[in-house]
Amino acid sequence: MPSPIELYPVVVVWLQALGLTTHPTALVALAQLVTALLAHQSLRPSALMRALLSPIDVPAAQRYRRVRRSWDRPWLTSTWLTPSLVRAALALVAPPAGWTVHLALDSVRCGPWEVFTVGVVWCGRVLPVGWGVLPYPWPKKRFTPTVCAVVRQVASAWPSDVPAHLVADRAFPGRLFFETLRTVGWGWTVRLQARSSVTVGGQRQWARALLTGAREGVWTLVAGTYGSGPQAVPGRLVVGRGLVVLPAHQRTEGSLRHRARQFARRQQHLASKHRRQAPDASQETDRWVILFTSHTTAPAASGSYRLRWGTEGTYRDAQGGWDGQHGWDLEPVLTRARDAMHVERLVGLWALGAMIQTWIGQQLAQQVATATAPAAVAAVVAQWTTTGRLSVWARGQFALQDRSGHLRAWLVQTLTAGAQHLATAPPPTEHTFPPLASRTTHPAAPVHQQPAA
Repeated sequence: MPSPIELYPVVVVWLQALGLTTHPTALVALAQLVTALLAHQSLRPSALMRALLSPIDVPAAQRYRRVRRSWDRPWLTSTWLTPSLVRAALALVAPPAGWTVHLALDSVRCGPWEVFTVGVVWCGRVLPVGWGVLPYPWPKKRFTPTVCAVVRQVASAWPSDVPAHLVADRAFPGRLFFETLRTVGWGWTVRLQARSSVTVGGQRQWARALLTGAREGVWTLVAGTYGSGPQAVPGRLVVGRGLVVLPAHQRTEGSLRHRARQFARRQQHLASKHRRQAPDASQETDRWVILFTSHTTAPAASGSYRLRWGTEGTYRDAQGGWDGQHGWDLEPVLTRARDAMHVERLVGLWALGAMIQTWIGQQLAQQVATATAPAAVAAVVAQWTTTGRLSVWARGQFALQDRSGHLRAWLVQTLTAGAQHLATAPPPTEHTFPPLASRTTHPAAPVHQQPAA
């Protein structure tokens, strides 16, 4: 596997291409921290401090102090990183002109902290480009403003000529949230709760009323609004429940037993969570999907919402990895974080490292699939799995941890090419949006459709 000394020069080139800072001391410190993360594959301070480069041998206590000082600098905050990460993500994804780029909004709870992220969906994973932090339990009246602030922050750096479509789960719908999406000009596909208030055909009703007459395997679309009255947000409501189609490797007897136990635990959780409510409709409504979208067709809405699951894999990578033991230990590290500022900078380091590692995995997967990878590289990749079911993040991790030495030259060449590609990307953009309180009229909801393949 490449040593930190081998990784450091190319990481410096990446950070220079990102344009994060022109201060030489800050660039060196940030490059050493990102190099330590990629080399030791963990956000734990003990792992970072052992991999930090130093011209002379220094005690562990001094190395810990160097890591701790990183959380007091602005270079890893969302405010500082988001414009560069948005520019880099779009350069790496390289969407064709007019193609809609999907972003996923979600949150992950790590001990006493809730982290909200917005990221670009790419190759089955999500590249975080903006984030916000709240203590848990959430302070009153802070959830929606925090989410909207993250969306506006990413949108302020988003190029106006690249259509964006946000997907999110049912924890986020709200009038202020949808008004924010309309203000920044993004499309959306968001799952609603059964108790969400909607208006269809001029009649206000709960979203669960749309399940009446819905059929399994058929997606229906009706025009409607979220809420009612003059502040209602126009859009379309999509109701459906896809047929369960399991891949071959999940149809075995053991997999079916695991799925049955998982379903039983879920039902037990619902029964205990809603034990004071009568009647309990959650067991029935959970099986259906009610989407509020700016798309004009049901297939487009269901296809967009399906991309949301990439964020679950990204969170799993950051925490325990595919087996609970090979992730980046985000949850235990954030659980011990002392304040929100510390948490925000740790998430910034995760976002930077994940982008570089995902790029390595994507390039590796692409070259192997197109038979353009060197023979030695392809031979090493063939040893990793018998099925080929590896995420781009996991492929990047395996490449960085390869002990054969056959990937060293390829890694340096690939990372250098990626940095050169970033250096030619357009500079970051900056937009300002009027506060929602000053809006007295409501333009039509933006509709972004992905072109047909």
